[in-house]
Amino acid sequence: MKLILPKYFTIVGLIFILSSCNGQVKQKKIEDSITTGKIENPNGNVYCGFLDKDDNLWFGTTNDGVYKFDGSNFVHFKEKDGLSNNKISCIYQVDNGDLWFGTANGVSIFNGTKFTYLEIPEYKISTDWLKKSYPMVNPNEVQSIVQDKNGMYWIGTNGAGAYRYDGKSFTNHLSEIGDTMPDGLYHNVIQSITEDNYGNLWFASMSHGGANKFDGKTFTQYMPKDGLSDDQIRIIIVDSKGVIWFGFNGNRESGLTSFNGNSFQTFTEKDSLCTKNVRAIYEDIQGNLWVGGMQGFCVYNGKEFTRFVDNKNVTYERIIFIVGDKDDNIWFGGTNGFWKYDGEVVTDMTRKNK
Repeated sequence: MKLILPKYFTIVGLIFILSSCNGQVKQKKIEDSITTGKIENPNGNVYCGFLDKDDNLWFGTTNDGVYKFDGSNFVHFKEKDGLSNNKISCIYQVDNGDLWFGTANGVSIFNGTKFTYLEIPEYKISTDWLKKSYPMVNPNEVQSIVQDKNGMYWIGTNGAGAYRYDGKSFTNHLSEIGDTMPDGLYHNVIQSITEDNYGNLWFASMSHGGANKFDGKTFTQYMPKDGLSDDQIRIIIVDSKGVIWFGFNGNRESGLTSFNGNSFQTFTEKDSLCTKNVRAIYEDIQGNLWVGGMQGFCVYNGKEFTRFVDNKNVTYERIIFIVGDKDDNIWFGGTNGFWKYDGEVVTDMTRKNK
């Protein structure tokens, strides 16, 4: 098995900064009837993957809703089944077992029977630049979701920073960091939020805002001067040893940076990283890191990076998501397709249009 490390391109997702909104959230039902999805495989363009507490896999797509895989069949859910939008950017399971889907229109919540809708605060500022950027810039798009150790929900947006949601009201954070856009305003994109082993939350900014750590009281910003290899961050994960990994957009000398709590270490293409642009990072049960991006797919065993080559000598690019299932199969894909690797053979799981 060979592997490569991913890299990414320039900032694409932008959305609007929102003034902090503390009002009663509108949590309304999308559909009262029991949802019945269609049994079929994804047709490609899978953007994110998630393994729930019952060992079901969920796959969100860029324009075709979400798919559930129970080990035997895929079940396909779209707007007609209750989703608030067919573009799915992230999937997360909260403490009570409900699944939260970040969409281009707020959050869709699935309790196993039906979907409900959690509307994020409305962005009320309009500029010529924003109008021209739409739909790339979408004020209602949710990019990341986490529930912290205190039960609070954190929602990262495509330009409005992050929201803290206590079940009743929203508080806006990090909306004015990073660089200003052509309209003179901040539009901080937060594509990833994760909690470390000490309960700190880490927020990734794609708008040149670096990484921001929240200890429950204070935000601390980390930038290249502090040890990061770049200030445009796509993804943050915490591995089984508590090490924090940062994947970047692929600019300058960026690649993959780790932080052990004391110091930063950066791996680049000079270290055989398959790509500077890192879109997805996943740790398997052996402790290997799987890294995917627009230019490659590779594995890091703690000592070296190896480009992934399958049993037919095929390599893979444009990898946007990686997730493992209960049997440690590796599922990966993006704009070119959707595959499962069982440790020996790669199987194309993409639905073929007839």
